[in-house]
Amino acid sequence: MAAIAESLTRLDAGVSWTTIVSATDTRPGWIRCSDLLVDPARLVGWQRDAAAAYAGDDDPLAGNSGLLTGQGLVLDWYLAAVVLPAVAVFHLDRRVLDPSPERLWLFSAVPGSPVAATAVTSTDFSCLPDDPAAREPAARVVADLPALATLLRTHLVDHARRALQVYAPTTRIGRRGLWAAVTDAIDVAFLTGGWISQDIPRAASDAHLMLGHTPPLVGGSTLHQIVDERGRSHWTRRRYSCCYLYRVPRTAPCVTCPRVAEWERRRQATSW
Repeated sequence: MAAIAESLTRLDAGVSWTTIVSATDTRPGWIRCSDLLVDPARLVGWQRDAAAAYAGDDDPLAGNSGLLTGQGLVLDWYLAAVVLPAVAVFHLDRRVLDPSPERLWLFSAVPGSPVAATAVTSTDFSCLPDDPAAREPAARVVADLPALATLLRTHLVDHARRALQVYAPTTRIGRRGLWAAVTDAIDVAFLTGGWISQDIPRAASDAHLMLGHTPPLVGGSTLHQIVDERGRSHWTRRRYSCCYLYRVPRTAPCVTCPRVAEWERRRQATSW
């Protein structure tokens, strides 16, 4: 099995809320990211379907009920789908795959819902000299871990820059909010990688190494531990961006929300 396909299989086995594969299947509903990004109308339709599904509380008299919530959710869903494979493979196997829009496909069969599957169709990758797959024809060896992390950051920022150039005109979310969402997606993906590897401290170290404070990303990793009301320790993070779910009726902000006070975070974590 090729190195990237092997890494993706390991990743897919560790997540339950989405599917990560190395090739598309025959079901209708797959779209290549590069094709989606030349079709802003499809992005707007996705936002409107999400707004209808979640029924946010924008002014209904303005004819845009919930639309900001839909815009925030679709942004998060898209970024999570394209970032997770690249970040998790880096954490799990010290490999950097090609996450360009031409190489990633997304699958969704339910209007207004998150991405159900991501396919990575490129076998090219970068790795460290001691990687068992370093001699594969598709491999490119880099000197050390910081160099590999820099390459990953560059790839993801390049994809995000192309995506946000298309997404920005479709949303009321400003430039900082858009790049904050990118930063959050990367940080969350490292936390997911840590759950899979069962080594969250190493995942947090990877996140701090890769994110740093490098514009246009808005800040470093916020992965940290909190102690709940029972005295138990939990790994979590604090978002830079807003998902706008607080606008949805009867929906409470979650632990990662910057609107949530420290005491409330400890209270919510007690039920974990």
